[in-house]
Order: sequence, then C-alpha cells, then structure tokens
Amino acid sequence: MAAQDLFSFQGKVYLAQRLSSGRPGPLRWVGNAPQLQLALEVQNSDKTESFSGNRLLYGRLIQSKTANLNLTLDEATPENLAEGLYSLPATLPAGAVSNELLPVGLKAGEMVALDRGWISEVSLTDSANPSVTVPAPKWWTESASAGLLGLRKVEGFTQPFKATYQHGETVNIALFNTPPQERMLFLDGINTVNGRRARVTLYRVAFNPIEQLDLISEEWGSLQLSGATLFDESRSLDPDLGGFGRIEMVRS
Repeated sequence: MAAQDLFSFQGKVYLAQRLSSGRPGPLRWVGNAPQLQLALEVQNSDKTESFSGNRLLYGRLIQSKTANLNLTLDEATPENLAEGLYSLPATLPAGAVSNELLPVGLKAGEMVALDRGWISEVSLTDSANPSVTVPAPKWWTESASAGLLGLRKVEGFTQPFKATYQHGETVNIALFNTPPQERMLFLDGINTVNGRRARVTLYRVAFNPIEQLDLISEEWGSLQLSGATLFDESRSLDPDLGGFGRIEMVRS
C-alpha cells in the first residue's frame, strides 16, 4: 500500500432499465451527481456461551445482507424526477382548446387556472345565446406558462365564461402513476488522486420515493434518491459477478 492508493472518486452515473433478460437497456446519463454512496449491512444473530460465567460471544449467524444506495442528482430533468416520483413521463402535444368552461360566479379581480399551460391566442366569450366576446381590456393573462387568467369586469356578461386558446407541448410527470422500475446502475469513475479509472455496476436497483422535493428554495436544488440494491440470482453463481454488483479496477 502506498500514497498513490489514496482515493477521491468522481464520475458519470448512468441508469438503464433492467430488461426481462437481465441485461440493461439503453443507458441514460443522469447529469451532475455530486454523491453516490453504497452502504453494506448485515443482520446478525449472536450466540453467547454459557460455560465460562462471563457470557462471552461464542458464535455469530448472519441472517441477512443488504446493500443500500444513496444518490444525489443536481439536474431536475423529467427522467430524473420520474425516478423519485414513480412516474412515466408522457409528452402532451401542443394543440388548441375551444370553449373551456370557467368556474361559475366569478367576481371582478378573481383569477382562474386553465386546464393547460403555455397558452397563447386566448379569447373569452360568455354563455349568452348568441355568445358575447369579452373584450381584452376586461380580463388579463396573469401567467401564460401557468395558464392563469384574471377578470377585471364581469357585469353585463352571462356566466360561465368560456376560454379558447392555443397551448404548448409539455412533458407530464404524474406522481405515483407507475410501480417502481428496476434499474441497473453504472458508474464510470475516476480516482482524482491518481487518475485511475474504475467501473461500478449494480445489477438491480430499486429506488424509494423522494422524501422531500424543494419546490421553492433559496439554495441550489437537488434530488435525494435512496434505495436498495437487490439480489440478482442470475449472476450470483459467477464469483466474478456476485449477486449484487461489482467494482472493476485495472491492476496497476
């Protein structure tokens, strides 16, 4: 052992869907990941002896082995968010909405949220027969991205109002709309002390839901993912692979 064996790792973290064959699908780089931790743990059942009068530790039975994982992601891509929200991101195409009904009984100064965001070419009509167009000075767009409208004047019109507008394409990330997806994790690492490369492979990773997502914060945001590395029976019989994962380093 020498000083050149000291280590401080960095590297690129990739996730891949684990296919039914046990092999990884296409790899996805998760972006900047300032922390990746692997925590190994065993649960023991201890036996103390009963012949010396001191009840000393006499035997230890390992009851279980676990490999837990902590991964911090700095980039809130739809795919990264989906890992911790148990979601399958879906692209909702741009399009047009006609005569979307607004809530009944609106008063001057109140705001409403349309069904879609990133709106443009907005027009309002009322429910009279025939309908009357609400002039633009009598309402305003509070936020085009959020699809928020406000009413300046409601007198003289028949409610409910109806909104017609164009909306942009969005990526929809619904919370808990899919069971957790098993991933394979790869780290293309580098020891920044000596420049040596290392490769880490975890065969079956199951992430927990994000415990906390800071939607408003004064600091840099991050996604804190935790989970477990599950036992892979298909690889366990090969001592070079192991049942959970492996670390590969080039022998110097």
